[in-house]
Amino acid sequence: MELIAAEIVSFFIVAGILFEHRRSQKGSIHSREDTITPVGFSYLFYLVVSIITHLSMRGYLYLVPWFSMGITLTHMLAIPTYILFWMRAIERRLLPKQRVRILERVQFGMLGLAAIATFSDLAFHRLFIFSEAGRHIEGSGLLYLNYLSGLFILIQVIALFYRWHRIPSYIRMLFLFSSLFLLLSLVFFEWFRQPYLLGLSSTFMLLLSYLVWQRRELSLDLLTRIPNYTAYIEHLKHVVLTHQKTTILMLDIENFRLINSRYGNSHGDIFLQRFAAKLSAFNTQGPAYRLFGNRFALILRRQSHNGVVRIVQAIRAITSEGFVIDGAHITCHVNIAIVETPLKTNTLEEIVDSLDFTMAEIKERRRLPVIIFNQKLVPLRQRKLDILSVLRRAVVQESMVKVFYQPIIATKDNRIVAAEALMRIEDERLGMISPGEFIPAAEMAGLISPLTEIMVRKVCSLLTRYAKQVALISHISINISAEDLHSTDFSRRILDVIEHSGADARKISFEVTESILLTPSDSVEKNWKAITDKGIRFLLDDFGTGYSNLETLVSKPFDIVKLDRSVVSNATNRYELLALITGMLTHLKKGMVAEGVETAEQLEVVKQVGIQFVQGYYFSRPVPEEQFLSWLSGTMFIIPQA
Repeated sequence: MELIAAEIVSFFIVAGILFEHRRSQKGSIHSREDTITPVGFSYLFYLVVSIITHLSMRGYLYLVPWFSMGITLTHMLAIPTYILFWMRAIERRLLPKQRVRILERVQFGMLGLAAIATFSDLAFHRLFIFSEAGRHIEGSGLLYLNYLSGLFILIQVIALFYRWHRIPSYIRMLFLFSSLFLLLSLVFFEWFRQPYLLGLSSTFMLLLSYLVWQRRELSLDLLTRIPNYTAYIEHLKHVVLTHQKTTILMLDIENFRLINSRYGNSHGDIFLQRFAAKLSAFNTQGPAYRLFGNRFALILRRQSHNGVVRIVQAIRAITSEGFVIDGAHITCHVNIAIVETPLKTNTLEEIVDSLDFTMAEIKERRRLPVIIFNQKLVPLRQRKLDILSVLRRAVVQESMVKVFYQPIIATKDNRIVAAEALMRIEDERLGMISPGEFIPAAEMAGLISPLTEIMVRKVCSLLTRYAKQVALISHISINISAEDLHSTDFSRRILDVIEHSGADARKISFEVTESILLTPSDSVEKNWKAITDKGIRFLLDDFGTGYSNLETLVSKPFDIVKLDRSVVSNATNRYELLALITGMLTHLKKGMVAEGVETAEQLEVVKQVGIQFVQGYYFSRPVPEEQFLSWLSGTMFIIPQA
């Protein structure tokens, strides 16, 4: 009776697990990795038949002899059937699809032959011998079915060892433990003819598998239902631990925020879901990972150069084909950073840093959407790490932050009317570091805001200490980033600095690019209003690049527009673009500054089209504070370059 009670309890436990599992699994695209459902239903079938059989054997349930024999044989066949489904679910996790299909045909063929032999023996009574009441007495049939079950387990163990180093340690331990436990259960079942251990081990292992599945659910991305950053890091740890030769691809969908801005966040989410599904279907060597936002990753066996090219082309085909979402055909461009392991020190940090560095290089260079990390990039990577270290010291030691000033000149009389403040970082070992090197690192490390604050503090100091010299210029402009303007407390912090210094806020202006304003937010609007209310002006920088549009000019009150150097230096079309842009801005009554004026010819063209102010190497490079003050005081004069 204890056996029947244990089986009934197991039935309700397994049914509960299956119910909760099926409910939680809705929407998952990873049914191929589901080891719970097929095993659970096959085990429920075994328990139902087992309960009926044992009730009949104990006399609690009367069955006619022919039905009793059929149920008993079904009960015996349920054991290899249940074990086959368990082993098959594991094999689907371990082996490629093609091998799994071949193996499944062989195994189900063997089970089918066993079933035919078993039920055919009702006519011959050689493998299974029954009493007149329909109860099993003896015969070698059960032994052969146990051998078949053991063979299924052995096949799975061989597959497990074949893929041993390519799967996480906790997964392989679970698979190995469950296989050995089932094998031991079969041995005890054969010796003692009692399925206690088989039932106990099966229920326990199914519960353990469910707990492991729940752990895997925590490592799935909620939107795309593919493994998330946590699972990605766990896989990388395994790669490092086992010294695997892999090719890792990090994918970044460029300007994905523009998709959200144009089509809406709901369309953007659907795009990410479909892209993740395509990426998962394309990658047969393992899962695709969503790291965060619009960034994904693939971890593959080491690929040849031709193999990498094929993979990159396949990914490009997915993105260029795009997806049709509610009638809108949405495509994208993807940047791909590639790292091959093992690296020099073969640590998790080295792999992660190398991928991040390579992706940063792609974004910085723009013209190279695919870069493979190699040892030639190590010195450059070390340089950037050194710069990052210097930046972290600079936000504490403000003396390392140097301000250079590039004058803005009136075209009618070559007089300095304003200036742009430009940051430099000075380090004893690295020397003077230019913005082109440290700005990307500062943005990535979240150090832009404190550096901007230091810049404002130093410019305010100049305005208060040398009020007489700067009285004749209209303003000094400071560049601010998207991170600054989107920060909720930016205006408060900056206005506190200006007020504390005693500087005239009207002598300060901030330069922003249109790309900052592409994603409007409440923070941007509040900061903008709080700053302009104090008399601080905003200048539109880099006008004439790919982002330029009239809406920005109309929606934001820019008094001065700075024309990008690419417009000023564009002599191929006889400066027609420059003439068109200046004509439009003149009509809108905007002041203009031509940036990047480097030759007398460019200066003459700028004057002809009616631009009032210029800035560029023709008059001066950015200079230290002392030289700038000398110009303002009249002790030195700007001499245009020949």
